[in-house]
Amino acid sequence: MELEKEKLKLLDLSISDFSVLGFGGLFCLVWAAGLSLQLPMRTKFIAVYFVGISGFRLIWEAFTLSGFVYRYPEFYSLPVPFLYLIGPSILFYYEKLSGVENWKMSYSHFIPVAIVFLPLFYWIGLNSEQKLLSVQSILNGNWKYKYGIFILWIIGPKISILIYTLLIAFRQSGEGALAIQLLPEKIRIFSITLLIYILIMIIADILGYALGNKLLYRYSAWSHTFAAILVYLYSRLNPYSMLEISGAIKTARYSRSKLINFDSNEAILKLNHLMGNESYYADEDLRLSTLAEAMNMSSHQLSELINVHYQMSFI
Repeated sequence: MELEKEKLKLLDLSISDFSVLGFGGLFCLVWAAGLSLQLPMRTKFIAVYFVGISGFRLIWEAFTLSGFVYRYPEFYSLPVPFLYLIGPSILFYYEKLSGVENWKMSYSHFIPVAIVFLPLFYWIGLNSEQKLLSVQSILNGNWKYKYGIFILWIIGPKISILIYTLLIAFRQSGEGALAIQLLPEKIRIFSITLLIYILIMIIADILGYALGNKLLYRYSAWSHTFAAILVYLYSRLNPYSMLEISGAIKTARYSRSKLINFDSNEAILKLNHLMGNESYYADEDLRLSTLAEAMNMSSHQLSELINVHYQMSFI
């Protein structure tokens, strides 16, 4: 009986939710297709994925909030693990904009993505009645045992986006924040406004599912559509904005660098000589400070040199 009432309640909103969110989803997918034909290979894949997965997310929200999820609950959980890739993709795109060539993301970023497939396997094993009850419990904020795990599973991608956004803003002594300050005024104002808007949207979504407040996560979903359209229109009116952002990130990274006025090529040759000819690599107790002293540079400079040129940390 409760499930039937929930069906009717959601179906009352089906036209507005399905129209707005469905349109937003298709809009992002068409936008992603256009980007695949326009962008250079260096940034194409991650930009297309980022916009495309946003489109799939909106279609999933349309499917859920329109009430169709109660007819086909088996499809509700299928996209969730892939949404966890949005957070790492933000970091990856940021690094590409910074101009770092051959930057490779640590596999540790993808461990959570692998783990979140486990609830999906559990979901597939449920029968139709159990899936319907699980959907109702998730949307109503029922934190009883396994339903609480499902709620965390659903809001996990938004938490991941929030973490990665803050990580970029405050990493390397505020490199991301400095990049925003270096932007031209109009782009800076738009970027800050958009970031605040997105943060509010993410927090509303998390609180909505945590508290079982449908108004909040519905507002968040609708806001996603509006944000996508806003960013698209701004990019059309300001076609060079991404170049400005890329330049600001590069300038911020360079200004924070400990390698300014430092001959990196000579240092790399000396490091290779030490490691290859003098067998420093065979010393299991080798410390960063010891190697830095041999190269006549600070530990911080050597650490950055290894990180930038070898995409790895000193261990």
